[in-house]
Amino acid sequence: MKPVNSRLAILIASLLATGTAVAKGGDGVDDNPSADDIYVLTYGAEKEDNAELPELEESEIENVEIAPPPIVKETTEGSESPAASGTGNALINAWKAPTSGLTVIQSSINYVGTANQARAYAASTLGSVIGTDGIVMTTGSADFPTTNTSSGYTNITNTGASVDVSALSKQFTYDKNLLSFEFTVAAGIDAVTTKFVFASEEYPEWVGIFKDGFAMLVDGVNVARFDPTNFVVLDDCSTNGAFPCTDTTQNDNGFFTANSGAGAQPMEYDGYTGVLTATGLLDLTKSTHSLQVVIADSRDPLWDSAVFLSELQGLSGQQPDPSPVPVPTSVLLLGSAFAAMATRMRRRA
Repeated sequence: MKPVNSRLAILIASLLATGTAVAKGGDGVDDNPSADDIYVLTYGAEKEDNAELPELEESEIENVEIAPPPIVKETTEGSESPAASGTGNALINAWKAPTSGLTVIQSSINYVGTANQARAYAASTLGSVIGTDGIVMTTGSADFPTTNTSSGYTNITNTGASVDVSALSKQFTYDKNLLSFEFTVAAGIDAVTTKFVFASEEYPEWVGIFKDGFAMLVDGVNVARFDPTNFVVLDDCSTNGAFPCTDTTQNDNGFFTANSGAGAQPMEYDGYTGVLTATGLLDLTKSTHSLQVVIADSRDPLWDSAVFLSELQGLSGQQPDPSPVPVPTSVLLLGSAFAAMATRMRRRA
């Protein structure tokens, strides 16, 4: 169980590792700053470990990527985004199924993240988490340990906010990892689908307070869900958003499994979902389609989350049948009149 101030302890360790300056005293440096001093100096705000933070207004969500959130971080070395033609293309190739039916438009590829924030993975290295090879995208480092060694694994990337995840969490977001591209499809394909697993260090005790999330937009529509009524965001806890969320069996509507004990999987995250499927219908009025996946921390940049993606491919026959064309009332009336006339003629005969 992570104590309330452990988020600060992780932050301090991260700052010390990167050589971030701490509060200065009369001699220039405070050799023994408190956790609160370091947090306020670095982020310009006091840490809140309760569920009383008001939700963002719609206008704040729309501007979250251009308006700085309450926590303002300095850019650190290594936070630049790799070129789309390199990292982004490699990720897409590792994500797509061998016969996906999708043709990616190379010039449209956009990747936002640090060099080690996402990578390809082999299913054999992840136990029974997901049975197919693919890619992992994170809010920290994709080079996570192969055992669950930390109760609050954190890497701060300074890669910015995500309007799509903020729309889910209603909180400011940080450390986004985003991959987007445009594509065309083979004849008959009318939808795209992928397998995914969502995992998080926020599980179980911070769920409902720090609402990390993941979105997958197909032609602009988010289709990533835990089930038909729940998007992929850590927004439900049986203790009603109060720290800590102690119900590890029904946490977040029961979608998560605790990564501990005899059944622990070879990865860092404290909890993970089963293998889920995201399927998005294509807008058939378009000849070129768009796909974007993005994951982000919510409320603060601490405690990483990850999404494992595999088997991206096109599907056929997924669009609903067209609705029957309604018959105009005038035609119905005319038909009734003809029927009545025919009846009268038969009676006369």
